[in-house]
Amino acid sequence: MLPKCLVKHDLSDAEASKEWDGRSKFAAPGPAYREVRRLSEQELDRLIAGYRGGRTVYELGREFGIHRVTVSNILKRHDVPMRFQGLSETQRTEIARLRDQGWTYDRLGRRFGVDGCTVRRFLARG
Repeated sequence: MLPKCLVKHDLSDAEASKEWDGRSKFAAPGPAYREVRRLSEQELDRLIAGYRGGRTVYELGREFGIHRVTVSNILKRHDVPMRFQGLSETQRTEIARLRDQGWTYDRLGRRFGVDGCTVRRFLARG
């Protein structure tokens, strides 16, 4: 299965002829708009403390019900220095070896704590 960043999304003729309902053709079933989640001051303090304590933006996003990018934006607004969580050059050999063994980008991403598309871009950079 292709990682979500490589999946081509085309509409069939039947789908294209349907009237647009205001939502993305890729949106999950449910309300057309997502309710905005505002964090209280106490939650903001806990989020910042959690990040400073070593938690990732992914973990904090899941805990507080917000997107990881929103977590990053909150941290930046509060002048919290961001940790670099990217892949190191020393991991490149291990990633390439596992990829040659048939590991998917998503599986590699889970192994190294990043998104599968990050692994694909990392390998493509050479």
